[in-house]
Amino acid sequence: MSLALCEARKALRMGEIPVGAVVVKGGKLLSKAHNRTGEHPLYHAELLAMMDVPPGDLEGATLYVTMEPCVMCSGAAVLSRLKEIVFAVENPRFGGTYSLYQIPLDTRMVHRVTVRKLEMREDTVSLLREFFGR
Repeated sequence: MSLALCEARKALRMGEIPVGAVVVKGGKLLSKAHNRTGEHPLYHAELLAMMDVPPGDLEGATLYVTMEPCVMCSGAAVLSRLKEIVFAVENPRFGGTYSLYQIPLDTRMVHRVTVRKLEMREDTVSLLREFFGR
């Protein structure tokens, strides 16, 4: 998660909502990314991190992300057949993993993804407050 936090800091320096994501499998870092929605509205950190990995390598991988993924990113995680999503802070407005919707755990989906909240809230909230306080 500390690598995802570093990516979130990059996003903040670029004037983006400070969200960072990394994809890990078997203890190996496969990719890392940060929000770039100023370039394109679909360039969420989670999507960029997943898109940087060959599709076959995503199956069984873990996505670490500083903020709970939205509906779009949660759906992409399910379709990518990730093993797990680990996030640091809830997204009460747009959460698609835990807060508003639980897409990765929906029994109607063909594949389910484990969701885990990691307690690194202070660092992540501090970055978000800095961004939204501007």
